[in-house]
Amino acid sequence: MMKKILAVFLSVLMIFSVCFTVNAQESVTEKTIETVETDTPVIVVRGMNFAGGLQFDRGTENARPANVQFDAGVLFKYLAKTLATLITTFSTEAAVSVICEYIVTLFSAYPCDENGNSVHQNISAEWYPEAVINYPEAVSRAATDEIGLVASLADRYGADKVYYFVYDWRLDPMDNADKLDETVNKALTDHGCDKVDIICCSMGGSITMAYLSEYGSEKIDTVISNTSVMFGTDIITDLFRGKVCFEPDTLETFIDSAVPALSGIIKLANKTGGLDILCKIVNSFAKKYEEQIYNETLIPTFATLPGFWSMMQAQHYPEARQFIFEGKEEQYAGLLGRLDAFYENVSSKREEILDKALSDGMKLCIVACYDTPIAPVYEHAKYQADGVVETSPMSGGALTSVIGKELPAEQLTGDSRYISPDKCINANTCLYKDFTWFLKGAGHVIGSYSSDCVYFLFTLLESENQPTVDTFAAYPQFMLSGADESLSPMV
Repeated sequence: MMKKILAVFLSVLMIFSVCFTVNAQESVTEKTIETVETDTPVIVVRGMNFAGGLQFDRGTENARPANVQFDAGVLFKYLAKTLATLITTFSTEAAVSVICEYIVTLFSAYPCDENGNSVHQNISAEWYPEAVINYPEAVSRAATDEIGLVASLADRYGADKVYYFVYDWRLDPMDNADKLDETVNKALTDHGCDKVDIICCSMGGSITMAYLSEYGSEKIDTVISNTSVMFGTDIITDLFRGKVCFEPDTLETFIDSAVPALSGIIKLANKTGGLDILCKIVNSFAKKYEEQIYNETLIPTFATLPGFWSMMQAQHYPEARQFIFEGKEEQYAGLLGRLDAFYENVSSKREEILDKALSDGMKLCIVACYDTPIAPVYEHAKYQADGVVETSPMSGGALTSVIGKELPAEQLTGDSRYISPDKCINANTCLYKDFTWFLKGAGHVIGSYSSDCVYFLFTLLESENQPTVDTFAAYPQFMLSGADESLSPMV
């Protein structure tokens, strides 16, 4: 009985770990930024705003957040119901169904229907069709996420030259790309210019790739991938293929970083073998009830979101499609049509799309961060990440070490200039190794107001020619970042 109770509890932990998010921290700053004249407007394509941004009945007196509405009372109610079900029925399957019911209720605002459209038609995202000079709320010098970046850009180039593209991250990236084109055209019209710059952050990489696929790069001068999912992610790729996995060392590393107060207990548990036993129980449970958990939790929620599928690595899409939707193809025909179109036109042609843009004169810069563990619930979670996205796909294919370790000797091959001094990154395998920078210790989406990281982005934007990792002595390919986004060359 205790094993069943433990298994049910850990299933809750697993599902919540999948939904682990990092909220932007805020800090007071008195720094100022020197103004620079530019003829090129900048569009910041933000990432997924999981914790906010979506609202029911936006613009009305009934407006309310369409996000996770956590209520401790509701949680305890479902936990009690789970235990009661387990005790009275002696059925783990029945208890798991109660947990799944709670998870679906918790994320009830997010699902799309069988055609990939929002189940709730009265949900919408923020929308800033004009330059941010018209939206003071979109500019914060205290934020450390995209809003802090927007503030830095506004003070650098003028708030009339900066645009903030926010979208419903759940929906079809191709539809969001159409709206991005509206913003691009608005910026061009406002300033009578021929091109804009784009800084795409996190999921904004999917939207930018969809835009380049559909509209080309004629209107784009520079694209900076700011820890974006331009090349997909491992977490979606693994979870949508059933690759749930708990490993003792990975769990220890994550908890040591995320909850230092528990570090000693977890290290002891791992050293004595207790963590290994726990992980084996969880893995066995996850495998045994995999089909039930996916059918009752993942498919009714996140697997219906075209936005999530846009982060799938192309080579694994057919397998994931079959794993999630086998036997349900007719029911989800409309959604699958959208997913297949993105796979065929965007994700399977990522390199082709970018090569074409580069040959047509667009500049590309890729910023990847590492050394922050990610939620330890899937096979690739042990490798380098920035706390939200894995470094390897973020960088376009670098070889990356297990967090806390160096790459094995057989992976430290190729031109030594593209191997990090700490031997954690081998950029020789990157699609665009000369245009890809790595920041050790920086978090997901760099952008703290007036930080070294922001000035690094300024430097990339202001380069007349395609910058490379050898262009700026102050910004080599491998750098160390402090918690305040201060930068120094890695030696």
